[in-house]
Amino acid sequence: MWLSQLSISGFRNLAEQAVEFDQRSNLIFGANGGGKTNLLEAIAVLASGRSFRTIQDSQMLCFTAPHFSIKGSAKGGKEKEYKARVYFSPAERKHYFLDRREIPKRALFAGWLPVSVFLLDDRRMISGPPAQRRDFIDDALGKVSRTYRFMLSEFKRVLAQRNALLKRRGKPDEFGVWEKRMSELTKEIAERRRKYWLEFVNHFSQMCRRFLPTDELKLEYVPSVAEGDDYMEILERSRDAERRFGFTRRGPHRDDFSVLLNSRPLRSFGSYGQQRLAALALALAEAETALSAGRRPVYLMDDVAAELDDANTRLLFNLVSAKGQLFYAAARPPLIEGKRFHVSQGKIKKV
Repeated sequence: MWLSQLSISGFRNLAEQAVEFDQRSNLIFGANGGGKTNLLEAIAVLASGRSFRTIQDSQMLCFTAPHFSIKGSAKGGKEKEYKARVYFSPAERKHYFLDRREIPKRALFAGWLPVSVFLLDDRRMISGPPAQRRDFIDDALGKVSRTYRFMLSEFKRVLAQRNALLKRRGKPDEFGVWEKRMSELTKEIAERRRKYWLEFVNHFSQMCRRFLPTDELKLEYVPSVAEGDDYMEILERSRDAERRFGFTRRGPHRDDFSVLLNSRPLRSFGSYGQQRLAALALALAEAETALSAGRRPVYLMDDVAAELDDANTRLLFNLVSAKGQLFYAAARPPLIEGKRFHVSQGKIKKV
């Protein structure tokens, strides 16, 4: 899959315009504040239904626009064409369309175009809160399994029902139906995460050997519910204590993972440079896992080579150049072949 065309209106500072892209490399450059990152963000929203910068849709709306619309065309195997659109207005909220059909939920829309996002500040994946790492794994797995996205969406819906019961101190017999469904979904989600994790860890190890060859880095998954535990029983035992908190404290929504450097947490014992390269290895491993599943990724890179040395910069571009479509944004374009776009005051111009 690769993005061939993008049409934008009302999105951030970007002028209303249409752009055609190269199948391999697209280099986006210009002064800071011109709209380079906004263009990458628009592609991410079109692909996944949400931004990598904010959870507030209204923040993506241009000051003078009543709504924003992002439309795109992508080409897949045998030149099959896919058309998608994301629309938002404060009154109507967000709507998703794929091949002229409206998709009712973001979870069912996300991943139609598999994008892998690389940000300069991706170090937060190492040092940030557990929710950030859970989202990373869920988004990654969702790109290769539409069924997983549906199950996760269903789990969140059922979880919200149980939390509502906890807050209003529901009776024991009211919990049963929700906890039974939660237990069923948790088993499926955990199994799919385990299978994905095995392959993902392998790709991560390969990337670490390339970018951090002198360090011993490992991943450790930290489940909230251990394999073999009876989750239904855990939920029943936890009701009284969780009524005080008003939310469910154990389950797949509380899982985490950590990156270890010589058996110690990288977030506490690693240098800034080690954390940056480990975060890069995570993002590349996610893309490689999608590639192994037959999903050729679209790489969105926001000046990620700015703090890399020349050797790692060459290694990064060599790794991605032949494996998917690249969008790279920076003040100056890197010295690689590709279609060049200059962005200034929201206007995107091919040069």
